[in-house]
Amino acid sequence: MKKILNDNKTKYYFLFIIILISFYRSPYIFLNSRFVAEEGSKYFVYAWENGFLKGLFYFENAAGYFNLIANILVSTSSLINIESSPFVTVYGSFIFILLPLYFILFRESEFFNTDLKKYIGSLLVFITPPFVPEVWVNSINSQVYLCISAITILFMINLNNFQKKINHMIIFIAGFSGVYTCCLLPLFFFNYFLKKNLYNLINLLVLFFSSVIQFYFIVLSKINNQLAEQVLEADLDLDIMINYFYNIWVKPVFGRQITHFIWSDIILLIPQINYLYLFLIIFLIFIICFFYGYKNLSRIIIKDKVLIYLIYIFSIISILVLVGAAGDYVGGRYAVIPGITLLFIILHFAFEMQGKNIKLFFIILISISLISGVNEFRPPTKNVKHQYIKYLDCINCPEWKNEIKKWKNDNNYTIKIWPYPRKTMTLK
Repeated sequence: MKKILNDNKTKYYFLFIIILISFYRSPYIFLNSRFVAEEGSKYFVYAWENGFLKGLFYFENAAGYFNLIANILVSTSSLINIESSPFVTVYGSFIFILLPLYFILFRESEFFNTDLKKYIGSLLVFITPPFVPEVWVNSINSQVYLCISAITILFMINLNNFQKKINHMIIFIAGFSGVYTCCLLPLFFFNYFLKKNLYNLINLLVLFFSSVIQFYFIVLSKINNQLAEQVLEADLDLDIMINYFYNIWVKPVFGRQITHFIWSDIILLIPQINYLYLFLIIFLIFIICFFYGYKNLSRIIIKDKVLIYLIYIFSIISILVLVGAAGDYVGGRYAVIPGITLLFIILHFAFEMQGKNIKLFFIILISISLISGVNEFRPPTKNVKHQYIKYLDCINCPEWKNEIKKWKNDNNYTIKIWPYPRKTMTLK
């Protein structure tokens, strides 16, 4: 079995199956394409009207950060036939979804240090509940997968020269595509401090430079009152903390369907219990489990660099989304990185813990997350309050080619894009 898992051919077959499953998740998007929200209404409009080169340097003031990967993909899409333009962002973004999976499977790593851990880790990044349809194959959210790629780079070992150059390039693109990756700067500094080699120095300098630029853009947007009104003004009241606990602590493991079932069909049968009590009960269970395996946990935390890195990433990104998310909602795209980092921590415990019972506990959590992810990979459509499938399938949606045909007949026509009917774009 070990020999089969270690075989590169098996890993390529595994990756190929993941690609096929991806098409199962959203056949409409892969066959017809689409622009999503600001990807079309702002990034594509700017690139279309100002040209490829200017499009590479587009900056969205309301977001407050520079998104290089969105600029690259959208500007490239503006160079081809407009009827086919969204295919560039769809398939370009898909490459960056596959990238961290490829890194996990085919690179030597301090974290993914066994073949079984590699396969499970790649499945966690692909199919678990944090990876909501909102971030699926669109350029503006490719920054999420780039940050996960940067996280895998942190743990890579025994790299050849070509692999090192690829890593430098990925860190450059990731750092200039959002602030998530910039939060990893102290860890890249620590890597350089430990090894003091040219490879880690270049990684550090690239990420330091991109972090300074991103910080400058955020401050500039804030000073000029161009930053989205609710960003950096989060009121850390009980509601947002409950929202945070649900989206980042509970949902990554149990998923939306299981959690809502427990709440709607079981907990509400007991009127005296509310959200606060429910989350306090769950938190108490985690505390009990922590102290049950305290000796093992303390031993691992003190001596395990990988775990310390993961705890830092979870903590700093959690703080970032609590402060930087728009409004008091920290779910959806905001919860992806802290959610997958929590699953990485659980995965690490499942492999490193010595006690049989506590080890089994973490294995069960990983199994529940994978099962929940499979169930929600194509969101169910029956007995649900929200049709999340509309982020993947065309349900009375604007079809891009038809919209462009209408626009060509009337240049004043407002083009409808996803998510519909809220988003539109106007081309000159």
